[in-house]
Amino acid sequence: MTDFGTRHLQLSDGRNLSYSDGGSGDNGVWIHCHGIPGSRHELAHISGNLCSSGLRLIVPDRPSYGDSTPHAEYGFTQHSADLRELADHLGLERFSVSGFSGGGVFAMATAHDLGERAEMLTIAATPAVPLMSNPFDNASDLTANVWRAALEDPDKLAIELQTLTASPDTLADALISATGPDEAEHLSSEPVYKAFRKSTRTALQQGSTESAQAFARDSRLVADQWPFRPEDLDLPIQVIHGQCDELVHKQHQSALIKHLADAESSLLAGEGHYSVAQFIWG
Repeated sequence: MTDFGTRHLQLSDGRNLSYSDGGSGDNGVWIHCHGIPGSRHELAHISGNLCSSGLRLIVPDRPSYGDSTPHAEYGFTQHSADLRELADHLGLERFSVSGFSGGGVFAMATAHDLGERAEMLTIAATPAVPLMSNPFDNASDLTANVWRAALEDPDKLAIELQTLTASPDTLADALISATGPDEAEHLSSEPVYKAFRKSTRTALQQGSTESAQAFARDSRLVADQWPFRPEDLDLPIQVIHGQCDELVHKQHQSALIKHLADAESSLLAGEGHYSVAQFIWG
């Protein structure tokens, strides 16, 4: 298998799970957790290089993103169960787990819940909201406001987010404008912009209301107290962050490292939020 095509799995409870899957796996198999919002096409701009390097990368859409069926009671436990079922379906006994931005928290939860099946964990640009005393002071206004609102009233936030999820262009422009001039230039370049738009379109394909609810749900899960202790993760871990990340500031990486004592960390000079995704696999 070399192409990063879209595939579908009917889960045991009848829901549909859409995911991308490609690469030989000669140099490792990874299940990747996309950001908030995000989709199975989050890494489309680097998928060719990853495929050429011998990696196999599987990127599932969480419920309400892409073609994945909504789930009214979705949380970290169900997320881990879905990925366990996906791995079983693909015949993967062991694999590594990665996550970008808010997806890094989902990746940590998966590594925790799946135990020895997870060989390695790499997270990039990941927030550490419940581990910090001042998380909102170390994020962009857009990011901090979403976290705060998700904790206070996620249903109200979902309604408010519909102004952003009304169209892929509106959401993409809002996300890019929050990153700062240097990363905005990076995101506006080809093929990064093409991939970014593709992922945004896929994230919103179930409509403004459903997408906004997923955005608010995932934001609350990331910002609220986690049902696992990072200290309990027992596998090789790498924590990557951009020195110039204006969405989730580098202090979040520092907080994570304090709770992941044996993790390797990389703070990359000149890199912002979205640009660090390419360094997850070296």
